[in-house]
Amino acid sequence: MKRRVKWIGLVSLVPMGVLIIFMAFVVYREIVASSEVKRRLDAITQAGDPIDNVSMAEFFERNTHKAGTDAWSEVLDLSQASSNLTVSSDLPSVGTGKFPHDLHPGSDWTDESRVSEYLNEVRPILKRIHLASEFPKPVWLPLHFDGYLTLLQPIQESRQLVRILELDMVYALYHKEPERALKDIVAMRSVADTFDWPWFFVAQYVSLSIHGFQWQSINRSLDWDVWNEEQLATLSGQVSTPFDTAKAWKAGFAGQVAMFNASVENIAKVLPSEMQDNPLWKLPIMPSTRLELLQAHEVLQRCIDQGEDRLVERSEATIKAQTDRNRISLTSVYLGVFMPADAMVAKTFDRQETSRRLTLTSLAVKRFQLKNKRWPKSLSELSDIGLVDKDWSTTKRAPFGYAVDGDKAFVWSYEPFKGTVVSNTRPNIDSDGEFDTTSFVVSIR
Repeated sequence: MKRRVKWIGLVSLVPMGVLIIFMAFVVYREIVASSEVKRRLDAITQAGDPIDNVSMAEFFERNTHKAGTDAWSEVLDLSQASSNLTVSSDLPSVGTGKFPHDLHPGSDWTDESRVSEYLNEVRPILKRIHLASEFPKPVWLPLHFDGYLTLLQPIQESRQLVRILELDMVYALYHKEPERALKDIVAMRSVADTFDWPWFFVAQYVSLSIHGFQWQSINRSLDWDVWNEEQLATLSGQVSTPFDTAKAWKAGFAGQVAMFNASVENIAKVLPSEMQDNPLWKLPIMPSTRLELLQAHEVLQRCIDQGEDRLVERSEATIKAQTDRNRISLTSVYLGVFMPADAMVAKTFDRQETSRRLTLTSLAVKRFQLKNKRWPKSLSELSDIGLVDKDWSTTKRAPFGYAVDGDKAFVWSYEPFKGTVVSNTRPNIDSDGEFDTTSFVVSIR
C-alpha cells in the first residue's frame, strides 16, 4: 500500500514539474521580451522619435512653430462660432447644399444673395486666415496627449476654414474677381500646411482632404475661363510638388508607436465598446505581446523602403501576414483593431497623388492653349509646358483621358473607388453622383 501511495505521489509530480518548467519558460520569455522592448524604445528615443505622451508633447513642440499659435487659435474660435449661423446650414460647401453644375459668371444662382449675406458675416474669419497664413508652418497648438485618445479637434475644425474659402472663391469668380479667388485658393494650401501634423494618420487624412478641396476648386475654375497666364502659373505652383509619401508614412508610424506605447497600461480604453466589458482586456499587455506589436509596426513602416509604387499591396500583404502569424495569440486581436487602417492610409496617399497630377495636367492644358492659341493634340504636347509623361498619368502609369469638344477640352482620371482603369470615353460630368465630378473629370474652357 505504501509503495502504491509513493508511486502515485511520484507520478503526480510529473505534471507539476511540467507546469513549473512551463511557468519558468514563460517568465524567462517575458523577461527577455521586456529587455528587447526596452532596447527598441531606447533606440527610438536616440533617433529623436517619441515613445510616450511626454516625449510626444516635446517632439510636437520641437517640430512646430509657436509664432502663429494665437492667430490660428483666434481663427479657429471664430470659425467654430460661424458654424452656428443658421444661414449657412443649407448653403454649398459650408452646409448641405451643392453648387449648380452649370454655374458661371452671370448665370442664375438662387443662393447668391444668401451666400453674400453669409460671406459678409464671416469676413473677419477670411481676413484673419489670410493674415495668419504669413506665420511659419506647421503651427503649435496646446494638445493634451493621451495615446490613442489624443484629441485633435483643431485638425477637424480646419476643414471648416477651407469650406469658407471655397465658397468665397466661387462667389469671387461668379462676380469676375479672379485675384480675390486666387488669394482664397492659395490660402487653402496655407491651411493644409499650417495643420500638417504628419505624426497622426488622422491629421494626414484631413490634410489630404484639404488639398483635395483646393484641387477641386482649381478644377472647377478652369471651366470658367477666368485666369491669365501669370495666374495659371501661380496655380500650377500650388500643385507642382509631389506628395512625399515616404516621409508621411514614416512620420505616421513614429506617431503610431508613441500612441500605442502610451496606451499600453490601459489598452481597454481604446478598444471598441463591445470589447471593453471583457475583464481580459483590463489586464496589462504582456511584454511578449507588446514586442510583437512593436515588430509589426516596424515591418509595416519598412514597406515604404521599396518605393511608393506598390505600397498599397505591400502594406495589405504585411498586415495579413502579421495577423496570420499571430492568429492564435492576443496579438492578433490588437493587430485587427489598430492595423487595417494603415493600409487605408496607403490607398489615400495613392489616390491623392493621382488627383494632384490630374489638376496639374488640366492647368497645363489651359496654359498650352493660351501660349499656342490652340488645344494640345495630345497630352504628350504638355512637355512644351514643362511636364513629363509621369505628370499626365495615374500612379499606375495609365495616361489620363483627354478629348476636345468644340471650345472646350476635357481631362479625366478613373472614378474614385472604382478601380484604376481610365475610361476611353469621357465620363458624364452632369451626373449628380456621390462624388464631385471635378475630382476625376475636368472641363477646361
